[in-house]
Amino acid sequence: MRINNHIALGLLALILWSCSEQKSLPILGESQTDPISGALIAYKAPEFELTNQLNQTTSSTILEGKIQVVDFFFTSCPTICPKMTTHLKLVQEAFKDQQEVAIISYSIDAAHDDPDRLKNYADSYEIDHSKWKLLTGDQKTILELAKDYKVRAFVDSSDLGPNLIHDGTFVLVDQQRRIRGYYNGLDQLDTQALISDINLLLKE
Repeated sequence: MRINNHIALGLLALILWSCSEQKSLPILGESQTDPISGALIAYKAPEFELTNQLNQTTSSTILEGKIQVVDFFFTSCPTICPKMTTHLKLVQEAFKDQQEVAIISYSIDAAHDDPDRLKNYADSYEIDHSKWKLLTGDQKTILELAKDYKVRAFVDSSDLGPNLIHDGTFVLVDQQRRIRGYYNGLDQLDTQALISDINLLLKE
């Protein structure tokens, strides 16, 4: 019995130790070596300066020190965008009292998504303007930003005219602008995983 008790106590200690160990999120993207110090420099999400749904300038500088959830969309998208926006609403609600968390949605339809249209879209989803920025600007610039975030967004021209294409990825960016995760924005379970990972970053 004494041996069994020791085994049980050992297993309990192992379980408690495992539960106390916090998951550490990877730092994604190709790092570079500082030519002077030799230290590794993590890949950083791109800098930007664009216009939001309230016709205000929003830049990466304003968002310094914040955790960011990033996606690409356009307001007239009839397929995946409504579901992505609905899932991002879960993120908004989960962190409605956390000023350290921001949501950034880049429109890839510069020809139509002006600030007024972005605001109407935001209001239709009851988006919190202080937390969630819907951004517009030069289309070429925004498509280049998608490349910098390592997600797909492009214009596929055809005989019927330009066809706007983007994937359903959510990108998690930490307080130091490092990319920490990619998530399927069409999957509610993956969105919940994103919420859990944001909570981990808030504790770092």
